[in-house]
Amino acid sequence: MNIERTQYIGHYGVTFTVLRVAVLPADRNALANLCLLDAGASANKVRQQLVDLYGKMLARDLPCRMTIAITKPLTRQQADLFNERGTIIAVLLAGAFSAPIHPFSKPVARVAATTVGVITKSFIRTYHAGDVVIGIEAQVEGGIGPQRSMSAMVIPFMGGITR
Repeated sequence: MNIERTQYIGHYGVTFTVLRVAVLPADRNALANLCLLDAGASANKVRQQLVDLYGKMLARDLPCRMTIAITKPLTRQQADLFNERGTIIAVLLAGAFSAPIHPFSKPVARVAATTVGVITKSFIRTYHAGDVVIGIEAQVEGGIGPQRSMSAMVIPFMGGITR
């Protein structure tokens, strides 16, 4: 399994760790053991979501390109901005998914409108300092045609501070 890791700084200074993985059928079991240090205690939940999303793609013998974007914990200012502008998370994830891996490579073209439509519905919530946003995108090309699916989650901060 080929893994590329980079960092991306998006809108409002939100920093993502972006992993791009090319998953072949023989690598499916390796998804359950993928090292996701940035996901912290929720790494098992994220790995399970990766395995589930791969299963939904029905890739058969075709490679499935998966992108995992994990934010650094949000600051108070970032959380307040996201609370004011409910759809900004979708745009933020779209930017992370299309971020170039190498400094001199061109960004991958993405359709941000579908990202906004799909992800916005699951992010009607209040954000807090310390929350971590995780987005997963999977793509398979060939077979019956190109397929794309996305999934996202917010890991709430549980650090002993009462809100």
